[in-house]
Amino acid sequence: MSALTVPFGISSSARSLPKLDGEDFVVARSKGARLFNTEGRNFVDYGMAMGATLLGHAHPAVVEACIAALENGPMPGFSNAIEDPAGAALARIGGERVTRATFATTGTEAVHLACRIARGATGRRLIAKAVGGYDGWFDPVRFGLTGSPEAERGNQRPVKEGTTLFRVNETADVDQLFDEMGEDLAAILVEPMLGNTGCLVPDRAFFEYLTQRARANGTLIIADEVMVGLRRGVRLVSEELGLLPDLVTLGKAIGSGVPVAAVLGTPAAFEVVENGTVPCFGTYHGNPLVASAVLATMAVLEDKLLYRRLFDWGAALRQAMTDAFAAEGIVAITTGFDSVFSLWFTDEAPRTYDEAKAKLQPDATRLVSESLRRNGVIALPAAWGRYFISASHGDAEMDVTVRAFRQAARDLAQSGFRG
Repeated sequence: MSALTVPFGISSSARSLPKLDGEDFVVARSKGARLFNTEGRNFVDYGMAMGATLLGHAHPAVVEACIAALENGPMPGFSNAIEDPAGAALARIGGERVTRATFATTGTEAVHLACRIARGATGRRLIAKAVGGYDGWFDPVRFGLTGSPEAERGNQRPVKEGTTLFRVNETADVDQLFDEMGEDLAAILVEPMLGNTGCLVPDRAFFEYLTQRARANGTLIIADEVMVGLRRGVRLVSEELGLLPDLVTLGKAIGSGVPVAAVLGTPAAFEVVENGTVPCFGTYHGNPLVASAVLATMAVLEDKLLYRRLFDWGAALRQAMTDAFAAEGIVAITTGFDSVFSLWFTDEAPRTYDEAKAKLQPDATRLVSESLRRNGVIALPAAWGRYFISASHGDAEMDVTVRAFRQAARDLAQSGFRG
């Protein structure tokens, strides 16, 4: 094999799929809910660009808007006429409370900026993030990930580059965090659903308690909705689940596959941005191309029936998946939302990181993903993987997927697996 200029042929290892039956998986084009590889095969896609393509790949309204922006000049370098309208469209997600917005290019940058705003607003240094949460790949927050040494129960509370950890659904751990570090705690950083921890959804009571403790301590709350943003409707997922954030990070679905991210915030949290205490820089941030994608995406989401169809389709798939395994005597459940969820081979959903880790079945997950791929379906092969649904998944995709899952269940049963 000849050496590749781009190591492994891909610039983000999270986007790579392993060889299967000696063949690489390389995408030639994508459309709707399908991927077309370089060998001419098409696959029903449940990676959906890690959730970025909520509307489906290459949605016509977004493509048309982006073509117009390219022809009009995608990078004027100065203030452009649609950046603020795009921010206003995005701020609809925040409702009446979270009304300010500023753009970034990636979710990682948005989290970085939100942490800077929190530190600037509070004058404190420390950010506490959830064990098992993924909040970007910059060093300070690439910490406490699933499988990492610092995520283990036996550790003293670790600190790295101004970041520490807390455990979701464990109020005693939250109390200890505030008792030990509250004086220097600028912000709590947490996903409303921990996607990289198998779509673990914190309890409403936990989120309400976390909000109460943060408010009493003068600590801001950053809801990282980069992955789940817009997947429960045009509103904040965090607020729906009982968490009241001061700052919200968004990305992925807001641009329908075009690289754009944003930070939303309350007027109080954004005071340090508006008075220049925390400057925001970025040549590409809010350029006409990404602003056009945001405006087009938000316009499509005005359709009230879109989410109903999306949720009904996802719920039907979740049922079909578990039915397929049940037919082979294998207990399986799904966790998460109808638009994004994880598959578990257990009869009870995990509530904490420790429970989730104990319930992992990586060999079974890998075997299922390989069987699906052989039968025309792409799913994330990691043990903590997710299934992302788009508005473009329809009857034809359901037929292919159900047949593929029935075969995957048979293959898993024949391997001797019983959970």
